[in-house]
Formats: sequence, C-alpha cells, structure tokens
Amino acid sequence: MSTEQGGLAGLDRTLRHTFGWYTVSKKEFKDAIRSKGLWILGAFFTLLFVLPVARVWWTNAAEGDSQLAQLVQQNGMQAILSGVYLNRVTILLPIIAIFVGYAAISKERTSGSLKLLLSLPNSRRDVLIGKVIGRCAVLGVPLIASLAFTALFITLSSITFKPELFALFSLFSVLYALVFVAITVSISGAFSKSSYSGIANFVVYMYSTFAWNLSVNSLADILTNGISIGSIDTGPLIGGTVRWNLVLLLKIANPNQAYKTLVNSMLNTGDSPVLSARLQMFGRGADTRTVCTNVLNGNVETVQTIIGEQVTCTAGSGGVPFYFSDPVVFAAMVSWFGIAAALSYYTFNIVDL
Repeated sequence: MSTEQGGLAGLDRTLRHTFGWYTVSKKEFKDAIRSKGLWILGAFFTLLFVLPVARVWWTNAAEGDSQLAQLVQQNGMQAILSGVYLNRVTILLPIIAIFVGYAAISKERTSGSLKLLLSLPNSRRDVLIGKVIGRCAVLGVPLIASLAFTALFITLSSITFKPELFALFSLFSVLYALVFVAITVSISGAFSKSSYSGIANFVVYMYSTFAWNLSVNSLADILTNGISIGSIDTGPLIGGTVRWNLVLLLKIANPNQAYKTLVNSMLNTGDSPVLSARLQMFGRGADTRTVCTNVLNGNVETVQTIIGEQVTCTAGSGGVPFYFSDPVVFAAMVSWFGIAAALSYYTFNIVDL
C-alpha cells in the first residue's frame, strides 16, 4: 500500500470512528456511483452549461447572427450568466434536487431497511445528517465538475473569461442547489412513502419558485390598500417605509429570491450594484421612490426618455443598510440548511418507524 493510500485509509478510519453520520453518507455516495446516477448528472450539467457557450462560439465562427451572440458581444460573459444560466439554475436545479433526495429516507422506511440501519450504532440524527451530506455530494460533485469544465470551455472560446465572476456564480449556484437537496431530504424524513414525499417536495418547489414572491406582492398590496369587504374598509394597514422593509425582508427569506438577487448584485454594474439588485426584486406596483430613498438609502432621479419620464435610483451617501447587504442575503440563503435540518429532525424523531 502506498503512502497516499495509507493516508486516505487512515482518514477514512478516523472519520468513521469520529462521526456517526460518515458511514451513512459514504454509502449514499458509493451507491450513486454504482447506479451511474453520478455520471448521468455530470453529463446533464455539462450540457446545461456548455451548450449556450458552444452556440455563441459556433455563431461567431460561422459569422452568423443571434440575439445571444449579440448580447455576449455587448456585455461579455455576463450576458450568458444573467440571460441563460440564472434562469436555468433557478428553475432546473431544485427539480434535480428533488429527484436526488425525495426518496432518501422514505424509501428505506417503506422497504424496512431503515430499521436495520438504525439497529446499527446509528442514531436518527446520524442517519438524517448522513443522508443530507451524502445526497448533497451526489448532486454537488458532478455540478462542480461540470462548472469547472464549463470554465475551461469558456476560456478556450471567443468569450472573455472572468474567473472571479464565474467563481462567485459557481459558489452561489452550488450552495443554492445544496440548500434544496437539504430541504428535499428533510421532507423525505417526515413521510412514510416516497410518493407522499415527492408530492410535498413538488408543492414546496412550486411555492418557493413561483408562489412565494406572488404572496409577498399580494401582502404588499393588502398593506398598501388595506382590506375592503362590504362596508368595512380598513385603509392602509402599515406605513410606507415599514411596509416596504417588511416586504423586502420576506423576499430575501426565500432561498430562490436570495440566490437571484445575489447573482444580480454580482453581475450589475454602476455605482451601487447591490442597490440595483435589491430594487430589481420589486414589481411595478411598488412605490419606487419610497423603496429607493427610505428602504435602500438611495437617491431618486427622474430621467426623460422617449417613452416619458423614468424614475431611477442611484447610490446614496449611506449605502444599502447592512440588513439588506450581500452577506446578510447570503446568510439567509444558507440558513435553510439549519431550518430544514431542525424541522426534519423534529418530525423524524417523533414518527413511529
């Protein structure tokens, strides 16, 4: 046995004896390798990220014309990150996370193998943590490998590669995907059948991806206009500044919205990319002037355009409040690891297996 192999064996032995969850997570990852699921995910992720770059490369080489190629010529790599990758990651990665983790625990409960797993020196906490880490590795390893290959592909293409920008995008995207794996596996621990887990995960995905933002916008409308039923008319419920601060906090609490505004903050240009990214989270019904000046500490400017006056928000002297800054948004997104684990441990610990 070589020194390197001996070192790896020693590390494996140390981890196995130190952490009860290690054996469970290792088995999850090895099962994925044997089932070729890891390789299928790697191929899918590679195509997902490489094809848009290949399309631009081919269009430029053939001296053709396409909307994406034009945007890349104008804005560089940012055009692909914001125009293609951001939407694909936001929509597709949570779906893949569901397929990876929805049956992680519920399937073993149905087959009875979970009782065997718990009969070994494994606690329910060890099983839950091991399942989450193992399934995170199943999704994370091929995703990271495909992003690394994509970075190499962009470097070889005609597109100017910006390593810091791509590294941040990759970091946010991987963590976003792993957050949904943790949520999915945690939900799996609360159900006795995989079909129930799959339905629950699909509902959570639909709500977080589409309905959460709509719900918050509806809440903003209610707070703005009040409740009017027959002769009852409450009028505005909460004042402007407090209302829009609450709305923005609720938007940031959604891992989907947190990921998108982090990426937009990274991709935006100008004096205050963070301010622009947070302002992008509001729809047309928002009071842009109040949000700009009283929520984000910006300055309102009115610009005359061919379609009329347009209100813009520029950086103020104080900057965006700390509680709306990128570090706080990042913390809000990754906090879902703890939220999912805590809820799952509670439900998994009280169910009768």
